[in-house]
Amino acid sequence: MSWGNCGYAFPTIIGAKAAAPDRPAISYAGDGAWAMSMVETLTCVRHDIPVTAVVFHNKQWGAEKKNQVDFYNRRFVAGELTHNDFASIARSMGAEGVRVNTLDEIGPALESAVDRQMNDRKTTVIEIMTTRELGDPFRRDALSKPVRHLEKYKDYV
Repeated sequence: MSWGNCGYAFPTIIGAKAAAPDRPAISYAGDGAWAMSMVETLTCVRHDIPVTAVVFHNKQWGAEKKNQVDFYNRRFVAGELTHNDFASIARSMGAEGVRVNTLDEIGPALESAVDRQMNDRKTTVIEIMTTRELGDPFRRDALSKPVRHLEKYKDYV
């Protein structure tokens, strides 16, 4: 994570499934990261690589928005991800799409998705609707001023 990777969970799990097709493969991502790689759902469908993707949908770029709120006096820009329906998008690509709205739906949705993956060779995207509470970003130093250790870079701020 030190390089700020975002959107790599799903493509990585596709590779893992291709390497070990007899094992369940499940990826987890927030909605922002998911939007970066969700088109790979077509790869799964077209090339018969069944996986399960869990998407935590809080309708925002949570870590980035939290950094902006913390560093810029509670102001933020371009942090909202409102008009998305990832379950429908998955269905439009030929995968199964499931939207989960309550906590008690998560277990059965995941069990069904893994069953479809292993027995029906079907990719499933589980979209879990979550609260909009902002958690701590994984990079607390993301927007702080850099420390210049070499004299030749002291003028770069």
